[in-house]
Amino acid sequence: MTPHGILQELVLVYALAVLVLMLGARMRVPSIVALIVAGVIAGPAGVGLMKSQEDVDLLAEIGVALLLFTAGLEFSLSELRRTWRSIVPGGLAQVLLTVAVTAGFIALIAGGSFNRLWIVGLFVALSSTAVVLKELARHNHLHSPHGKITLGVLLLQDFVVIAILATVPTLLGQGLSRGGAASSLVNLLVVSGTVLLIGRVLLPRLLRTAAALSREAFALSVLLASVGTAYLAQLLGLSMAAGAFLGGLILAEGEFSHQVHADVRPLRDLLASLFFVSVGMLIDVRAMAPVLPVVLIVAVGVVVLKVAVAFGAFVFTCATPRVALAAALALAQIGEFSFVLGRAALDGGIITPEWWQVLLGASVVTMAVTPFLIAAAPAIAARLVGERSTAPSTLAAHRETLKDHVIILGYGIGGQLVAQSLAELSVQHVVLELNGATVRNALARGVNIHYADASAPEPLEAAGVHRAAAVVALLSDPDASERAIKNVRAFNAHVPVIARTRYRLEAERLARAGATLAVAEELEASLELLSQLLTRLHMPGNVVETLVDNYRRVLGASTGRPARARAVPFDQMPKEIIDAPVSSFRLNADAWAAGHSLQELNVRAQTGATVLAVRRGGSTTTSPDGSFRLQANDDVFLFGDDSDVLLARSFLNDGPRARGVAVT
Repeated sequence: MTPHGILQELVLVYALAVLVLMLGARMRVPSIVALIVAGVIAGPAGVGLMKSQEDVDLLAEIGVALLLFTAGLEFSLSELRRTWRSIVPGGLAQVLLTVAVTAGFIALIAGGSFNRLWIVGLFVALSSTAVVLKELARHNHLHSPHGKITLGVLLLQDFVVIAILATVPTLLGQGLSRGGAASSLVNLLVVSGTVLLIGRVLLPRLLRTAAALSREAFALSVLLASVGTAYLAQLLGLSMAAGAFLGGLILAEGEFSHQVHADVRPLRDLLASLFFVSVGMLIDVRAMAPVLPVVLIVAVGVVVLKVAVAFGAFVFTCATPRVALAAALALAQIGEFSFVLGRAALDGGIITPEWWQVLLGASVVTMAVTPFLIAAAPAIAARLVGERSTAPSTLAAHRETLKDHVIILGYGIGGQLVAQSLAELSVQHVVLELNGATVRNALARGVNIHYADASAPEPLEAAGVHRAAAVVALLSDPDASERAIKNVRAFNAHVPVIARTRYRLEAERLARAGATLAVAEELEASLELLSQLLTRLHMPGNVVETLVDNYRRVLGASTGRPARARAVPFDQMPKEIIDAPVSSFRLNADAWAAGHSLQELNVRAQTGATVLAVRRGGSTTTSPDGSFRLQANDDVFLFGDDSDVLLARSFLNDGPRARGVAVT
């Protein structure tokens, strides 16, 4: 094939892939599935757009190497160290049990060599990092309890993939014998150590020198680092994919990791898409049509098997039933790296073309249903097992004594801040948290925290929600927050419920569920940014507050924020009022004005400033009359020029000696 021929074919294939991707996006079909479908259409069983299969396979292999390189960049050893106690046992159990059950089932119904059994078992065990991460992010579940478990298991699977890809070439040739496995593992360790050592010495220096020279030199150095480590590993007897992962791992969490990822990602996406297209080209629709019922049955069986095995593994190692089921549903598909493993097994004669057609078709089906499974996972888990939560036994001793307290749901950064503030103010509170490690650490510090599913009714009832003064929901899972608010309202229709969520639409949902106030991070963060900007542009503080308040009322009306007095529109304020600042001043216990009435003080005549309002405790008195008597810890709001306000502060604190005048 001439260069012009391969270029023409690539243009046609990419044009078809773009069209299929656009149609798939409208139907919420994962991009990987859309690319495989494009490959089916473009392949020999379709319209036959691509005739240079060898050239496509070469480019696709480079794409897989780049895919593994970026996977290495995103692999966080520090995150794995932080979560290994809770994630590694469950993740390893999920992989090993899935392999064992799959191999046993195939041996029972079809038989086959041991090599085939464990290869197919591994094929089924791996899940799709690309599809799952995208869907979890779409539904804001990345930081939810089941999202964290899912991410941890995917991280562990990425590490398992490298060990598999490194040993498969040897094991496919020798079989899974003790000597073959041992020699493969030794080879993996030796070659990996060599690649890591060379890369650790050379790659950072190469990138540092290139970055100092030019942007183009750095980009080319990144490409050399990714493909070069893959080629070096292949020369030393390791697979290109494993070598590329090691290259990414060398640069992960380093000074150039983010820029390297940004530079290599476009090329990775371009070439990795060819890999999935080439996978689709291997699907023979005519050959698959007679066995389509078998393909669908296998797909359903894979989903059921993976959900059941993962659910059991997570329940026994790291999660409650509700969280375990939601995470298991998210991991129910077959992953993109299974295709790499399957291609190697097909080329090595371990699986037949007929087996490959069935496995490939079933894999595409499981990927296609993943968006719907992930979207429905929290609701399915809540319906099936979410209501079976029990109240923590640690709350039994406090069940009847809790009264007029605050219940904090979640103990992340926000929960810790609220709990610490309430403790400093001597306000009784109780915390419900589902992360076991977090609970243990907080208990060691003396926090009144209990391990419980805060979205379930039993823990809320045990925490005395019917006698609580307020409930603060700081959960990272918006679905769990909604369930928690509804359960709170079932027990107590009047208790104030303040909820935090990430997006404004989620805040509206929580308000409809019964939240008194739902604070959306995206809205409040944007308003704070606006406030800081206007302050640095020297806008008067009261004007900034009025403007921000107007935006908050317009944009956040449905979040349940309490109504405030109608403010004068910003553009209708007199210039004199806009330019005059409003300042607050807290009276200390030894302030001279404490105990005096406003008539006695006559602040306006003495200083030129006007007392607009006084805040005492939780209430504010606006336009107080002359008989109003100030007390210690009152917040006095003063209106006037800067010099008048400063004088009024000195007068209220120090008395007549501040001006040398007598008070009548």
